[in-house]
Amino acid sequence: TSSPLFVVSSGSMIPKLEVGDIIIVSGRNNFNELKKEDIIVFNLPTDYKRVIVHRVHEIKFDSDQMQIKTKGDNNPYVDGWTVIESNYIGKVITVVPYVGNITIWVSPPVNYYLIFIIILIMLTNEVKQKKDKE
Repeated sequence: TSSPLFVVSSGSMIPKLEVGDIIIVSGRNNFNELKKEDIIVFNLPTDYKRVIVHRVHEIKFDSDQMQIKTKGDNNPYVDGWTVIESNYIGKVITVVPYVGNITIWVSPPVNYYLIFIIILIMLTNEVKQKKDKE
């Protein structure tokens, strides 16, 4: 995907995803390989400017076209829209907690640079800790 990083901006997926978490998305996952319970990122079918992160709740086929009903973990009801392949952006593969809160205060593109630096520092510290244990 051209935008593999997204910041969670609502509480619809609490407790799995908190507001301010960064999610890393893989667009390499084939839409037809998605399974129930996967967490996906997609453009809202009724407003392509909005990006939604919800869990696959139900998968149906209509005229050989796969259709997905989604639901936020913290929402009481299944979403009223249906996600099709043209809406699909990717599947969530990793979550980096709270780092995205920076984007609330800093506007693009500066926020992307800050997030990249923070993730780079976090990864560098992980590698150093593993080397120190050896």
